[in-house]
Amino acid sequence: MIDATELGLAGVLYEAGKPAPAGRYRRIDGTPREVVLTKPDVLPPSFDGRVALYARITELRQGTGS
Repeated sequence: MIDATELGLAGVLYEAGKPAPAGRYRRIDGTPREVVLTKPDVLPPSFDGRVALYARITELRQGTGS
C-alpha cells in the first residue's frame, strides 16, 4: 500500500504485483484500466516497464460478486 497523499490524492493506492483485498480497482497512472478481484489477490502488472498504481473504487460484498 502507498499513501496516496504523496501523489496529491486521497486514500490508499495499491501497487501491481502486491497483495490487495477483494474489490474493484482503477489504475491511476498510465493507461486507464479497471480490475475486479473477487478474493484477495495480486493486482496485474502494466507491461509497459512502469509500476502500475491502483486505487480501490469499491469493496465487493461477500458472496454477491458485486
